[in-house]
Amino acid sequence: MSRTAIVATIVTSILAFSSPSIAASDEELGHLGELVSAAFKCSTYAAESNDPKEEKRLFQIGLKAARDFVEGMKNQMKYEEYLGGVSTDFVVGMMYKEQSDKADDEIRKYYREKPLVPGSDEAKNEAKLRYRDSNCSLIQ
Repeated sequence: MSRTAIVATIVTSILAFSSPSIAASDEELGHLGELVSAAFKCSTYAAESNDPKEEKRLFQIGLKAARDFVEGMKNQMKYEEYLGGVSTDFVVGMMYKEQSDKADDEIRKYYREKPLVPGSDEAKNEAKLRYRDSNCSLIQ
């Protein structure tokens, strides 16, 4: 596994298990991690629901939060020694892919008995249900 893949795995793992702690910067990073995860997953639900305006809105929220998260991690943990020449946007892209894949997997989980056809009415309905149950419209 390349160093870039290892770094991306570490950052996405931190994102998945981030939680607020005592220091204010840790609390902010915890909140950003949760926002990144929710916004990127909800963006995927909106895309599958055929709502490009909401997909773009949520993606932009996730993108800003993810950049802030990665930069905060770099500043707080002296993370540059691990990232080397890897850009913030590369790591953000890896974070987006992981959350988007998780959202796709959640939609497909409902259809394990039969193949999911992306864009089908069943997929759109499941994505809309996930969007609603995840309170995606409340993300700001």
